[in-house]
Amino acid sequence: MERKEEALIKRYQLEHLVPLVITIVSIYFMIIKFQNNFVYFVGLVISLIGLFIWWSAKITLSENWSAGYGKPQIKNLVINGIYSKISHPLYWGVNITLVGLCFIHLNSFLTIISIIIIIYFFYRMRVETSFLTKKLGKRYIDYRKTTWI
Repeated sequence: MERKEEALIKRYQLEHLVPLVITIVSIYFMIIKFQNNFVYFVGLVISLIGLFIWWSAKITLSENWSAGYGKPQIKNLVINGIYSKISHPLYWGVNITLVGLCFIHLNSFLTIISIIIIIYFFYRMRVETSFLTKKLGKRYIDYRKTTWI
């Protein structure tokens, strides 16, 4: 029983550490690269929109969130908050934030890493959509019809 509790504590810490670290790193990159030009401000706005979407999804999901590792799981189908408008807003939020950071930095290494992460998150969206469609059937399909993306 003790191991199960320790694993739960570690998972809980990871699930809250991941969004916090990514947010801090994003804001750090925004600040250190501050420029007074159009491309920087476009990247800043895009990044902030992505962070807003991501944190809105994280807060809406609450205890249903599982940091995107391992096999997909479902406790409850969340269809309120930002989930009423966007399917997979956590992934979309991170992807949008990364695109914004690429505009801010105009760095080929960051762009390549961002593309790899974005491709992975599109893969995760497909895996989770397939899983939820199999698990929930018509209920999930109907939900997807009500979202933008």
